[in-house]
Amino acid sequence: MTKYLTTLCLIGGGILPILVDVNTSHLLNPDWDSHARVHEAWRLSTNFLVFSLGIFLLWTKNKEMLGGLLSLCIHFGFVLGAAFMPLYGGEPVGEGIPEPEILMLPLNVFFFGSMFLLQSAVLIVVFKKNNLSLSGELR
Repeated sequence: MTKYLTTLCLIGGGILPILVDVNTSHLLNPDWDSHARVHEAWRLSTNFLVFSLGIFLLWTKNKEMLGGLLSLCIHFGFVLGAAFMPLYGGEPVGEGIPEPEILMLPLNVFFFGSMFLLQSAVLIVVFKKNNLSLSGELR
């Protein structure tokens, strides 16, 4: 079950953003500076590559802990970005863009925060289930 949950988290961080963000609200936003769009393309492609490596390690090499850690990197990156928004003037939702809320949180903050918590819990279970050491998993 933990492999399936990690797969879900990897899809949520590596595939879903491509489907959601390749449009005029993000990557193709004419109001964004052209250099900012390069950074968005970089983020989307990097997350996809991390997703691909995580799926490969998880299902081909049976490296469940390592695949989960890669997933956690994607989601923790969002959590850090959201936490530091006040320092760089960020907003969880673009101006004029309707965003549903769950528990008074914008959907993206709720979703990626939930994926971070789920992947963290899965990694704890995997660690305890297999009594893994991180050094043993990386070999």
